[in-house]
Amino acid sequence: MRLRCALFEYCFAGATSDALTEFDIKSNLPNLGYTELASATHHFHPSKKIGTIAYHKVYHGILEDLREAAIQRLTASEFQKIEKHVEGCRSRILSFLAHKNVVSVYGYGSNGKEFLLAHEYVPNGTLHNHLHGGGSKRLMLPWHTRLNIAIDIASALVYLHSNGIVHYQVTSRNILLDQNFGAKVKNCLGSWQLARDPSGFVSHQLNSVQGRIGYVDPALLLGGGFYLNLKNDVYSFGVVLCELLSSKPSYLRLDPEDKRDMNLSTFTISKIENNALEEILDPSLGFESDPAINQMLTSVAVLAYQCLIYDVSLRPSMAQVLEGLKGIREQRRDLNLTADFECQTLILTFFRDYMKSQFQIYSYDVLAKATNHFENYVGKGGFGTVYYGKLPQGYEVAIKRFHEKKDKATKQFTREIEILSLMRHQNLVSLYGRSCDDSDELLLVYEYVSNGSLSTYLHRNSGNKLPWATRLNIAIETASALAYLHHSGIIHRDVKPSNILLDKNFCAKVADFGLARFLPLVSQEDLYFVSHVSTAPVGTPAYMDPEYFEFNKVSDKSDVYSYGMVLFQLISSMPSTVRQGPQLFTLANFAMGKILNNELEELVDPSLGFHSDNSVMKTITAVAELAFQCVQHPKEFRPSMKQVLETLEGIKQGSWGFNQIT
Repeated sequence: MRLRCALFEYCFAGATSDALTEFDIKSNLPNLGYTELASATHHFHPSKKIGTIAYHKVYHGILEDLREAAIQRLTASEFQKIEKHVEGCRSRILSFLAHKNVVSVYGYGSNGKEFLLAHEYVPNGTLHNHLHGGGSKRLMLPWHTRLNIAIDIASALVYLHSNGIVHYQVTSRNILLDQNFGAKVKNCLGSWQLARDPSGFVSHQLNSVQGRIGYVDPALLLGGGFYLNLKNDVYSFGVVLCELLSSKPSYLRLDPEDKRDMNLSTFTISKIENNALEEILDPSLGFESDPAINQMLTSVAVLAYQCLIYDVSLRPSMAQVLEGLKGIREQRRDLNLTADFECQTLILTFFRDYMKSQFQIYSYDVLAKATNHFENYVGKGGFGTVYYGKLPQGYEVAIKRFHEKKDKATKQFTREIEILSLMRHQNLVSLYGRSCDDSDELLLVYEYVSNGSLSTYLHRNSGNKLPWATRLNIAIETASALAYLHHSGIIHRDVKPSNILLDKNFCAKVADFGLARFLPLVSQEDLYFVSHVSTAPVGTPAYMDPEYFEFNKVSDKSDVYSYGMVLFQLISSMPSTVRQGPQLFTLANFAMGKILNNELEELVDPSLGFHSDNSVMKTITAVAELAFQCVQHPKEFRPSMKQVLETLEGIKQGSWGFNQIT
C-alpha cells in the first residue's frame, strides 16, 4: 500500500517487510544514522524522555553537530498506527515546510525495525502548559507576549494555507515556545493538502472526524458529511485566541455541582453577545488598569468571535486574521478591523457598544484631585488648557479643561468625543474619558504623551535638535495617522506641529480633534465618502489649504496641504511664515520658490547633515519633492495621504528616489 503523505513517501516508502530492506530516501531529508540518533538520547535513557507526540515517545538529544533535537521513536506497531492515521493524506509536510514558526525536521535514522525522526528542539514547552499547567516550568505570560504568540501561530497557518495545507489539529498543546517565547506549530503529521482547481482549494471529504475536544470545528459535523477545508483551522485558532485572552482551557466546568462541560468557544460567544467581555478576560493581563491593553484585548475578542462564527463563509481567512492581529499590535485599527472581513452586523454592534461602555465618565472631584487642583500645567490650546494628572488606578493622563461651557466649546468637546472614543491607532492620541454631565466644567481625559509637541523641537535655535532619522519617522507616523483618519472619512482640519505630540520614544501621536469633520458616506458597503463638504474655513491660517479658504470647500486634500507644510518644517526647522525683506511668505511658498530655483540647500536645516551625509541628502531631497507635491494647486495634483505614506516608507527604505515619486 502506498501512502500519499509526502513525508512518509520519502521516509517510509512502502513501509512493509520489503521496504525495510529497500529503504530509500528520495528527498533532501538527511539520513543522520540510527546509531547517531540513539546515542544522542543516551540510548533512550528515561531521563531524556520529554513527552509524546501522537503515538511516539519523544526524547531530548544532542546531535554530533551540537544541535539540540527532539527525537521521535517509532516502533513497527506504532508506525502502523501512523500509517492508518495518515492514509490518504497528500500534504507535503515537515521536511518541505521551512518556516520560522513551524517546527523543523532535521533528519531520520532507521535500523530496519525502528524509525527515528529528529525534530528541532523547542525548550519552553507547550503554550497549553503555560496557560493551564502547573509546576516550576510554568511562566505567566504577559499580554504583549501572548499577542506575539498569536501572531506567530497565525503566520505559520497562513504559510500552510498558502500551500493548501490544513493543519487540522490547531491546539495550544501543539504550539511550542522557544527561548524567546516565539511560537512554533508542531504535529503536522495529521495535516492534509487540499486539491486545487481554477477556483481555489477544494474541500476534502473525510471518513471520520478526529481532534481534541473543544477545538474541532462544528462545521465539520454538520451537513451530512465531514468536509475538511482551510476555515476549519480558523475556528480552532479562534479557540486558541480565547485561551490567550482568558487563560481558560478549551472546555470548562462552570459549576462544580453540574457535571456538564462547556466549550470555551461557546462560553466566549455567550459573553460577547451579552456585552460581558470582562467575565472572559484574565485579570492578570492588566486590562483593568491599562486602557491600551483593554483596547487590544477587546479587538482580539472581536477577531476571535469572527473566527468562531458557525457559518464557514463568514469567517475571515488566516491571512486576514494575521493582518488584523498585526494591526491590533500596532494599534492601527479599531472598527476597520472588521471592515476587511465579511461579518455579521452583531459584531460591529458589539464592538461599538463595548467601546462606548469602556469610555469612562469621571467626576469633577476625581479629575481635580488628579491634577493637583489644576496646578500641573502642561500647555494651552485654542479651546482649553491641558494639565498633567494621575488617576486613582495609577496611570498618567493629560486632562484638557475647556475655557468655558458655551456653545462653541461644547461643540468642540462633543466632536472630540465622537471621533476619539471609537478611533484607535498607535499614532493617534487616545481619549480615555470625560467629565460627567452634571459637572460645571468640560473636561476630557487623554493618554499622557511625555515629550510634548513637535513644535518645541522645530526651532533652529532649539537646544533639543531632532536628527533627520527621527524626523523622517515622525513624518511617517503622522502620515499613517492621517491616512487612517481619511480611510475612516474624517478630516482633521488643523494639522500642524503643535498638534503632533511625541512620546518618550519620540513616536508621533496626532492630537486635537476639535475642528475635525466627518465626510458623509456615499456607500456603506465600499466605505466610499463624498469628495468634499462646504463649510466655513477654520484652522491655523499659514497651514490652511488656500483652496479651502477661497472656495469654502474642505476635503482630505486640505489635510494633505497642511501636512506638506509640516514636511517643510521638518526639513527646515523654520516657522510657518518667513519674512524676506518687507514681504511675508508662508513657508510653503518660500520652500516652493527655493526648490524651483534649485536652492534646496538654503531651505534645509544645516544641523541635519545635508552636505556631509549623502544618504541624508538623498532622503531630504526626496521628502522635499513630496512636500512640494502636497502643497500643489489645484488640489487634484496632490497625492492622497495613503500615497504620501507609501512614498515616505519607500524613501526610508531607499527604494524611492527624487525622480520616482508620482
